[in-house]
Amino acid sequence: MDGNARYHVTHQTRYAYSGKVTSAHQLAHLKPRNTHWQTVESHTLDIEPNPTERAEGVDYFGNDVVRFMIDAPHQVLNVVARSVVELDAHAPDAAAGSPAWEQALAAPGVWGPDADLDVEQYRVASPMVPLLEESIDYARASFAPGRPWLEALLDLTCRIHAEFRYDPKATTLTTQVREVLEHRRGVCQDFAHLMLSCLRSLGLPARYVSGYVLNHVSPGTERLSGADASHAWVAAHCPRLGWVAFDPTNGKLADLEFVTLGWGREFSDVTPLCGVVLGGARQKLTVAVDVQPLANNEFRPSGAVA
Repeated sequence: MDGNARYHVTHQTRYAYSGKVTSAHQLAHLKPRNTHWQTVESHTLDIEPNPTERAEGVDYFGNDVVRFMIDAPHQVLNVVARSVVELDAHAPDAAAGSPAWEQALAAPGVWGPDADLDVEQYRVASPMVPLLEESIDYARASFAPGRPWLEALLDLTCRIHAEFRYDPKATTLTTQVREVLEHRRGVCQDFAHLMLSCLRSLGLPARYVSGYVLNHVSPGTERLSGADASHAWVAAHCPRLGWVAFDPTNGKLADLEFVTLGWGREFSDVTPLCGVVLGGARQKLTVAVDVQPLANNEFRPSGAVA
């Protein structure tokens, strides 16, 4: 697949409290990740009230993070990330050849000195992505013996899209994979966790990807689920193709419409904003995401940190 795209992404998070809280300690994954297919041209992160302390860094998975503390009473926390990114097409053609899926299984001695730990760490269970017999049972229909890896992964992606209902009211941030399998409904986070459980339970390496999907509707086409919000999908590793991204929520390969924030084992590794607030107030969370396509000569701000 050929082509490229540029986007201006705005991600606003607002916490409104019923009374003043005394302090807040937060961790933000809000800067898109630089990869071989994605370049961050500019990025700003505005925080109100102004943090008492603020530090930038990189987490265990290589994602950019900002840690900040507000050590003063406040009733509203407003965090706005603005980014300009350029993407090159990187997904393989759906009909591309690939080895049999069994060739991506763990080999004896894989944790030896020659192991690629960046791949192998994504074969194992994590708190929200357990290894389950139920996940193997669901995946088996896609993974017949000797079936090409890409064909099998795409089939699983499309089956989850077809057989599970997108329902924002059906699950919470702590819903388990078993519940998603039982009730056949959820949101992008749930479908990504389910697909990860299927793949890792079979012994295939796969990671959780956090980011955004373009809200672009052409005449006669269907709006993508998850647009204008944080989105989640899956990247799986093939010995010949490398990391390939799949979106089970929309039943497709993830390519030029998808802006990557970061990746990890599961949602909790790349939560856009999380932390601890001191105070007894109730909170109301509002999130607004806007992804706007840009022409190549549009919106090149000066002085922004890339």
